Amino acid sequence: MSIENDIASEMYSFGIGNTPLIKLDDNLYAKAEFCNKFGSIKSRAAFFMIDYALKTGIINRDTIIVEASSGNTGIAVAGISNLFGLKSKIIIPEGASNGTKDYLKSLGSDLILTKGNSTEASIEYARSIVESDPGRYFRLNQHGNDLNSDAHYYTTAPEIKNEIINVDFLVAGIGTGGTITGISRYLKENGNTKTVGIIPDSGSHIFGLRNPFISNNKWILDKYMKYIDDVKELNEKYAYYGVRELMDKQRLFCRPLIGC
Repeated sequence: MSIENDIASEMYSFGIGNTPLIKLDDNLYAKAEFCNKFGSIKSRAAFFMIDYALKTGIINRDTIIVEASSGNTGIAVAGISNLFGLKSKIIIPEGASNGTKDYLKSLGSDLILTKGNSTEASIEYARSIVESDPGRYFRLNQHGNDLNSDAHYYTTAPEIKNEIINVDFLVAGIGTGGTITGISRYLKENGNTKTVGIIPDSGSHIFGLRNPFISNNKWILDKYMKYIDDVKELNEKYAYYGVRELMDKQRLFCRPLIGC
């Protein structure tokens, strides 16, 4: 068994993954990632990145985990770090919701805010912390860590494929690119899935999603962009319409400010 499969098995034992597929329409399904521990799809990637670092000796129990985030990954990293008895520092933009900030504090993380709404500033701050004392701090670097994508290749995608034999289209938002590229890689290797990525247009501010093509931190997308067939821009008002429709028709509460 590969170390990735070993981590996947351990992840499931912690109550992360094996989330249900919800049928929204005749041929439309949504993966209910809010059922993960800590309420986010990011729990998968956080577990993979932290458990791999522990298993391979990159970090030890005295290491402090550092990560920059718009909020969702930060919550997952803080929560998973707590599960493993590790301390964490999470750097997020000051524009993140108060709910996100309070949740991070409740998980025992040392929370640091950077000015504005940009995760780019948070990433640079996280990098500077680690460079100040690399023996003490370890940055997960979700934007440039293969395990962010691998978490979905080894868990999310096989779960989908086990329930839907022929997946015609995969539609997913793009933040780091980990979720969409990990799922797409697996589905394309095992079928003829077309993959469409969603990014906010220039006038929108949807936390957790960004335009990766104007970012300096897009290593995962640079490596795996060939697995995304098309990218569509979305205005935030239509995101809110979608949230309202999910609530009215499906009784699903998804929040576009911190991810769905």
